[in-house]
Amino acid sequence: MGKNIIIILVVLVLVLGGYFLFQANVASQNQVVPQEQSQTNPPPGDTLTVTLPPIVQIKHEVTYTDAGFSPATLTVKEGETVVFKNESSGGMWVGSAMHPSHMVYSGTTLQQHCPDTLNTSFDECKSDAPGTSWSFTFAKKGSFGYHNHVKASTFGKIIVE
Repeated sequence: MGKNIIIILVVLVLVLGGYFLFQANVASQNQVVPQEQSQTNPPPGDTLTVTLPPIVQIKHEVTYTDAGFSPATLTVKEGETVVFKNESSGGMWVGSAMHPSHMVYSGTTLQQHCPDTLNTSFDECKSDAPGTSWSFTFAKKGSFGYHNHVKASTFGKIIVE
C-alpha cells in the first residue's frame, strides 16, 4: 500500500508540474512584448513623409492641320487621354460623329450636351483658335468617329480597347 501511495504522489506531481509548465508556456505566448523603437521611426512629434511613385496618365496626341487630323486613326486604351492640337490656320471643334448631331459617343445631341462642363460627351462644344488644344479621356470601349465641326469634311477615328 505504501508503494501505491508513492506512485500516486509521483504521478500527481508530474501531472501538476506538467499542467503548470503548460500554463506558463501559453501565458508567455499570449504576452505582448513591447519592441524597441526602430531607427527608421521619426522622433515623437516629427512627421514621417512617404514618397510614392507618380501615377502615370497616358496621353496621346492628334494634330489638326489644314490637311486634317493626323493620325487619322488612333488606338488607345480605356481611361487614356487624347490631346487634340490645333496647328491649322482656322478653328478646330472636335465633335463625336455624326455631323451635325455629335451623338455617337454620348448618346445625346449637340444641343443636349453642350456646353459639356464635365467633359464626358466627346465634344469640344466650341471652336478653338490656332495654337490651342483640347483633351478628352475615353471612359468606354468602342470605335468612335469624330470630325471638325467647323470644317466637317475633316474627320478621324479613335478606337478604344
